[in-house]
Amino acid sequence: MVIRRLLGELRRAGLVESRRGVGAGWSLARELGSMTLLDVYEAVEPGPLFAMHRTTPDQGCVVGYGIQPAMQGIYEGIEETLRRELARVTLANVLRDVLAAPR
Repeated sequence: MVIRRLLGELRRAGLVESRRGVGAGWSLARELGSMTLLDVYEAVEPGPLFAMHRTTPDQGCVVGYGIQPAMQGIYEGIEETLRRELARVTLANVLRDVLAAPR
């Protein structure tokens, strides 16, 4: 069930396609060099990497009062760095490294 859901998300993002009938199965919809890890990440994890807790901290507490604004900036910086790094790695890069790994 998880694999089907993930493949569906990748298909909606235009990264894979499926065929029915003879030769049925899944295949990449684009060249490996044109797909980045960011493309895959955004297809399967569209939300933020880190999220604030659903309940508001105690505003009367010295830590609770300022924790969300302090952490929001940190979370945004981490997210920006992650996205930048994922965008520079193509699936062709990953495949190259996999095939070059020592056995």
